[in-house]
Amino acid sequence: MLERVQERSWLHALGLQDRTHLRGAQKALAQWAIVDDYNNILDLSCQDTRLLRFLSQKYSLRACGIADDPEHARALRLELPDAEIFCARKEDIPWRDQAFDAVFYQMKKNAPAFDGTFLREAARVLKPGGQLLIAVQGAPEPLCKVGELLGLCDGDDHVSPAQLLKSMEDAGLEDVSWRLAQPMVCLAMGWRRR
Repeated sequence: MLERVQERSWLHALGLQDRTHLRGAQKALAQWAIVDDYNNILDLSCQDTRLLRFLSQKYSLRACGIADDPEHARALRLELPDAEIFCARKEDIPWRDQAFDAVFYQMKKNAPAFDGTFLREAARVLKPGGQLLIAVQGAPEPLCKVGELLGLCDGDDHVSPAQLLKSMEDAGLEDVSWRLAQPMVCLAMGWRRR
């Protein structure tokens, strides 16, 4: 273990290490994820390979993702050949039950209302004790409330933290919580019951 850490430090000092720059939501997911070597991870909203590449550089793991269309999935597989990236819907995940140690999802604060189907599906593929992390991009809840009071935005046009956490509990997750992870990114996380 020490040799691997020393080797990475040496490569970093020379500037030879391949560096992956994460975006805000991806950075929040990576900071709060509890991932270790030989884990299986799934990115439900794989728009690019940054998050999977970043975690694959830090750990020896099985990285999987779901893309929106077949061409995009093919391009992402070419970009990160070691990852398993398929075209699928997040409501119908094409992996077996209890396959992943961590599942990631990125959503916009003003995303349309959801029925929780993808949360049940994400809980299905999580191993007992596995972690689900959802990054919600947009203004923090207190700022949204002020905007509603001032009439600057509609109260129904954003994801409610209470609704999301309740849906996560209904899907079978426990210890759910809501955190401000970055200035414009909140994070909902929960664990599948053991």
